[in-house]
Amino acid sequence: MKINAKLAIVSTALALFSIGITTNNASAAAKAKNMVSVEKEIKKASPKHPIIFSHRGSPYNSPEHSFAGYDNAIKDGSQFIEQDVWLSKDGKLYVTHDDNLKRTTGHDINVSTSTSKQLDKVKLRNGEPIHQLKNVFDHYKKNVHYIIEAKKNDGDNTDTEKALATQLDKSKMNNNVIVQDTDVNGIELLHSFKKQKDVPFLWLMEASGEDQYLQEVKGAPKYIKFLSLDAEQATPAIMKAINKRGMLSDLWTINTYNDTYNAVKVEKTDSLFTNNTKETKHLVDDWK
Repeated sequence: MKINAKLAIVSTALALFSIGITTNNASAAAKAKNMVSVEKEIKKASPKHPIIFSHRGSPYNSPEHSFAGYDNAIKDGSQFIEQDVWLSKDGKLYVTHDDNLKRTTGHDINVSTSTSKQLDKVKLRNGEPIHQLKNVFDHYKKNVHYIIEAKKNDGDNTDTEKALATQLDKSKMNNNVIVQDTDVNGIELLHSFKKQKDVPFLWLMEASGEDQYLQEVKGAPKYIKFLSLDAEQATPAIMKAINKRGMLSDLWTINTYNDTYNAVKVEKTDSLFTNNTKETKHLVDDWK
């Protein structure tokens, strides 16, 4: 998902605070409680029971996409942890929001132009490596669900989506994920593969205003399950249009009480991305 100013500030503060801290990656992974299938989660998704996606893990108290952050999110009640994946120069999927790792690691190196040998030397602020997607799957197995975004630079082809499909097959995770993408062509490619045909897709729409969003909603492929937009750009007309098409609405990114209230009580979203799983889940449960 996209960076916002608040998260950038928190990330910087966290970086300064956590230098020198190390994490034992061999420790047992957290397991989500009361899990049901992705299919069942989607069937019950509604404004009264919105799906909560843990945005990059727990970025307020742990490095983004770290096992420590994922563990915190799961312990706080998350059923879905997010991975943003970039394809390295030698075809490996690394879990990071940014292609350039300067913001999250202090190292000025790009995933897309570096090899796994180079990238495996880079550490997060807590001492964890930049995890490959396969390692996240190996660590958490099917004890939590995953919502994965295929990331690429403007003008790139669909190699990231192809690599993602291959890894989902190898790890046998097609029934345990939701895949998100800003690129409809990437979604269409994944949907064309036999083993990914039934994978739920979330389209991260990008538009400048209500009229453009409404056009995107109207033209979205009918097999897409979720249509997502920046919570600050949501309007009743957009949310209604999404549901009218038989799709689920999604808003990003929730940071505060007011964000949660507006998303759940005002815009009546069916799902949301949050930076604070514990608080968001507590509020949603209280409002049921």
